[in-house]
Amino acid sequence: MKSNVKLGSIYSGFLFMWSLLMLLVFMFMSLNNFCFIMSWEVFSCMSLFVEFEMIFDWVSCSFSSLVCLISGCVSIFSNSYMKDDINSSRFMNILMLFVLSMNFLIFIPSLVSLMLGWDGLGLVSFILVIYYQNSKSLSAGMLTVLMNRIGDCFILVSISMMVSLGHWNLLCMWEFNMLSVVMFFLVVAGMTKSAQIPFSSWLPAAMAAPTPVSALVHSSTLVTAGIFLIIRFYPLLEKCEGLFSFMMYVAVMTTVMSGICAIYEYDMKKIIALSTLSQLGVMMFSLSLMMPMLTLFHLYTHAMFKALLFVCSGHIIYSYSGNQDIRCISGVSSKLPFTSMCMSIANMALCGFPFLSGFYSKDMIIEKMLESNMNIVMLLLSLLGICLTMFYSMRLSIKLIWSGEMKNKYSDINDDDINMIIPMFVLVMGALFSGIMFQYIFMQFNKEMFLPYYYKVLVMMLIVISLLVSMVLWGNNMNFKNYNFFNFFNMEMWFLSLLMGYPMLNVVKSISNSNLKLVDMGWFEEIGGQGMFNLNSIIFKMVEHWMLLLVNIYMLVMLICIIFV
Repeated sequence: MKSNVKLGSIYSGFLFMWSLLMLLVFMFMSLNNFCFIMSWEVFSCMSLFVEFEMIFDWVSCSFSSLVCLISGCVSIFSNSYMKDDINSSRFMNILMLFVLSMNFLIFIPSLVSLMLGWDGLGLVSFILVIYYQNSKSLSAGMLTVLMNRIGDCFILVSISMMVSLGHWNLLCMWEFNMLSVVMFFLVVAGMTKSAQIPFSSWLPAAMAAPTPVSALVHSSTLVTAGIFLIIRFYPLLEKCEGLFSFMMYVAVMTTVMSGICAIYEYDMKKIIALSTLSQLGVMMFSLSLMMPMLTLFHLYTHAMFKALLFVCSGHIIYSYSGNQDIRCISGVSSKLPFTSMCMSIANMALCGFPFLSGFYSKDMIIEKMLESNMNIVMLLLSLLGICLTMFYSMRLSIKLIWSGEMKNKYSDINDDDINMIIPMFVLVMGALFSGIMFQYIFMQFNKEMFLPYYYKVLVMMLIVISLLVSMVLWGNNMNFKNYNFFNFFNMEMWFLSLLMGYPMLNVVKSISNSNLKLVDMGWFEEIGGQGMFNLNSIIFKMVEHWMLLLVNIYMLVMLICIIFV
């Protein structure tokens, strides 16, 4: 156990040093306004060059610094959370491989080499989801990897379509006849990785992984990879204006669906996972408003308080003997005061309370939405998604933190574990102050927005009204009696698992069985191995027959010759 703790500490120290280094490089590049590109030619065929490239600009360096900062906190947190696991050293190695794959995705601007990080994230996430090695983890891991495989296929098709350009460097691409199709495929690939509708069912299922994995996946790595890919290719996406309406519809439906499902959910980790899905919908919505830097701003602030939420929930789950049902946990504020304070701050940042990190980015997205010329239905649905954020966040806080003492007493529950306190302290500082810090960085991308007074007040009024309504609803211990709606929103997630999982698998299975019977076991077998075997058997039998006949004739001729002689 000591060696495992030492391994986690070594990894966290390395990640913190790399985060500091990337922060310094980011500041240097921002002040001097330049980027640095390294390229190695792997091979070339006629006019087609396949190169391994790495780019160091302010976007990649700042994002890598944030990823490694959160990963270092998660590594320290894993020292205590996974200390009773016999394979904790293997877990830490896989976790670092996950961080390495994300950094490959961040620093590689070539679509071919990008698959090294993109596919690495999908493979390592599957290994981490099935870490506990039971049937539930296996089904969740298969759902996760198959959904992400759809995005991989779309990227491979995009690579094949871009062969006509002679390269795949996103910095040097130009408009060509298949650009709109390629951009659509890349948007769909980003939707699969970021779990947008109809690919949303894998995100709550991936909660079968250990909590440190969830803290890393839902803050800055796997689910943000799709958003980051679209931000990288935004200059080309801007030439295909028809895709922005499609992205807006998908984003709004994802936000509303995840908010409603979170209200009906009782699993603590799944509630936070659905809140991640809601914020991913907000990021996609911001991209549809043609604000990529604002999307990146919200991605950064969201990563800080979402990692804090998962670390706090992981400490609660660890303290309450692995229990993560909010109906079985209460009175956390009296037993874990520091954890409760950090979790309340993270929830407030998620809801967009003033002067917390989520306020600076989320409020700007809402103001940009009010300024745009979108229709009234989409506007009302977007505002509903904002209100739902307050509903499920207050429900989680009231039932988990501010409720009375439990009947079942748990012993040895305290806040004195240094491996839990250090990550929470670092991340709570990020949840408090990262918004104002990032705003100075992104100030050069802001523009002046002139809105009427009641539009400016509308956001705060929605927060206050949602707060009051949620306190009335959840303060009276409201329960759901209609089990049909409960199953529809909680168990089935709008039947997305059934619609996008089993039917697609059945179609693929039926096609595979038909190909197996018609091709492998049919005509291909007749002209392949079995056919050649039958043909050779016939030929050898004929040769054997004629050879035997010829031998008999030769013996007869020889006998006749001997008689005559």
